Amino acid sequence: MGARVSLAELASGGFVLHSAEAAAIVLEVCRQYSHGLVRGIPSAHVIRLTPEGCLVAEGPITTDHPPLAKAAQLLNDLLPPFGAPPAYRVPGGLRLVVARALGTLDLPPFESLDDFCSAVARFAADDLTSAAQDLYRAWEYAQAPHEVTISDLRRARRATGLSLEDISTACGVSTSLLRELEWGYLKNWPNDDVGRTWLAGYARASGLDEQLVASIVVPMLEEADPREDGRAETAVVVSSPLALVPCEVVRAVRPRRVRTILRAFASAAAIALIAYIATIERSAAPIEARAGSPRDFVPDFVSTDAPFARLATPLSSRLRDTIPTRPVPPAHVSKAHFPAKHASAAPAATPPRPARPSFFKRHLLRIVIK
Repeated sequence: MGARVSLAELASGGFVLHSAEAAAIVLEVCRQYSHGLVRGIPSAHVIRLTPEGCLVAEGPITTDHPPLAKAAQLLNDLLPPFGAPPAYRVPGGLRLVVARALGTLDLPPFESLDDFCSAVARFAADDLTSAAQDLYRAWEYAQAPHEVTISDLRRARRATGLSLEDISTACGVSTSLLRELEWGYLKNWPNDDVGRTWLAGYARASGLDEQLVASIVVPMLEEADPREDGRAETAVVVSSPLALVPCEVVRAVRPRRVRTILRAFASAAAIALIAYIATIERSAAPIEARAGSPRDFVPDFVSTDAPFARLATPLSSRLRDTIPTRPVPPAHVSKAHFPAKHASAAPAATPPRPARPSFFKRHLLRIVIK
């Protein structure tokens, strides 16, 4: 007879069954009971797995309890606990089937063992033989005397069907750090109490033994990080006096395009201001000319007395630019019509106007040009 392992030994060795594997084992036990291969529903201590993936019952089997209640109790014992990792969580429908069979809920019980098996079949694995073979190989590998390495942790985690994302969610360590841990790259893994806590969380989430994981990883951490108590070492380097070398002062150079734009803007502003001042000068010149006395433009042969004085004022203002210096009187007017005292009278003296400064010498223009 070859070596065999019981379900109780697997549980004591830290192996956790998936809900689909547990349901398939219970269905196989119920099938053997229905065909008369076993006298009753055996317990987990009696059910054994063979290297070929077969399920056999070796040991005493009690028959004093109803088969339906025994099958429900066996399934409840094989299912993962409520605090299992996400990959081992039991569907709520399967929990409800077990509670209904055990009578813990106020639900109508199953009429027969076949009805119970029909309800459990929806959650069972399709190939029980392959699942039993995998379980036996895992147990055999765990029992073989050999040096466990970090690669064994990676393979054991993969055998559970859990991904690194599932373990990261359960233990709170990032996926990248867990991947580096399983491949032996421990440069980013802290070698302190925090790192030990992360290792324990990784072991619990993966279904592995915490002491075994610590015995593999901690020596690697100490070898990779020779610091003691997690304190960094400080190296003191003796240095000779150094001479101070003055550096060349580098002036900020404004881009050529910016300088060109600023110059063009300044030139345009100056030209616009000069044109504005010239426009003001041109508009002020006629006003100053009109401000003079009308006598300045009256011919010397015209008397200032009435009635010619009234005619001379509007005529001189209208014909300022067209009347010559010595206008010729009309043919029907002669000097004989004027009194002698007015004929020889000299024109009234015009007060001299103040000299205006040159346009380019004005104070405002000098400021703009500068």
